[in-house]
Amino acid sequence: MANVNVTYEEMRAAASQLNKGMSDIDSTLQSLQTLVNQLVGGGYVTDRSSQQFEASYQEFTKGASQVMQGLGGMSTYLTKAADAFEQVDTQLASQLHQH
Repeated sequence: MANVNVTYEEMRAAASQLNKGMSDIDSTLQSLQTLVNQLVGGGYVTDRSSQQFEASYQEFTKGASQVMQGLGGMSTYLTKAADAFEQVDTQLASQLHQH
């Protein structure tokens, strides 16, 4: 037998925290991108390795972007799930008032 214990606000708060984490990661990545750009533009310039370093950072950024998308998806899911549970609960309660 399945049981349900849902706290809508906890779900929404977790969704908000996931969004904040996504935003924090994005902000950090932008700062680090500036750092890498400055480094390979002046402090670390070689024929090959600095270019490869920059390319490696770009690949890392792509992976981190996928993490951010995942966090966004989980946040959206939690918000929609909380809304759906709350709506069903309200509908069930209203059915009891009709009888």
